[in-house]
Amino acid sequence: MNLLHQAPTALFFGTLLGLGSLGCQSSNPDLAQVAKIEDRAAYISRIEADRRERETFFRNSEQSPVPAEIRPTWSGLEFYPVDPNLRLEAPLVRKTTGREFAMATSTGEQRPCREIGYFLVDLGAGEEQLPVYEFLNEEDADADLFLPFTDATTDDEETYPAGRYLNVASLGRGRYLLDFNLAYNPYCAYGGAWDCPVAPPENHLEAAVRVGEKGWYRESEEEVGSSSD
Repeated sequence: MNLLHQAPTALFFGTLLGLGSLGCQSSNPDLAQVAKIEDRAAYISRIEADRRERETFFRNSEQSPVPAEIRPTWSGLEFYPVDPNLRLEAPLVRKTTGREFAMATSTGEQRPCREIGYFLVDLGAGEEQLPVYEFLNEEDADADLFLPFTDATTDDEETYPAGRYLNVASLGRGRYLLDFNLAYNPYCAYGGAWDCPVAPPENHLEAAVRVGEKGWYRESEEEVGSSSD
């Protein structure tokens, strides 16, 4: 199954990607900056409401990625607290000859893609490049930008080992909104037989990105729990 466009993500997070404009300035024009938010309390409330709606979808919808047999004992979605300072605006630094390669997926499949550029971010570990991709096959042709990432929380086993995804919204003139509060797990993090692209090593951030979704379904934990009963 294709996991590049998750309808719940577009439905729940789409309205949160257009609030405000550029905040603080930097001497490096390529470095992502904190995006201005007119009403921070309202912004946080909207994200929290969005998370509750997402939780309801995952628990009750027939389209939920959580297998029906798991839901009765599933502990639910987990999130870090919202941090408005990790809602960023940045230019996409495009590459004229981006590398083409086959991106691995959670099922061992390969998806041909091209690196089209990167975002330059500083999330607490100095300036880091976060590559952005486009898929080359026809099935994925409507994917504008694909931005997976892992970070120091992945190393600490706080977040899904295969990485999280970040939807980015175009602001025009080559600039994009990157709201790490909306970082989310791919569907394969919930125990189902989904085919999800795995974040390449180049998309590992040294910083600890403690916003967005955390945790994932661990079958081994359920087995340990059952054996201890």
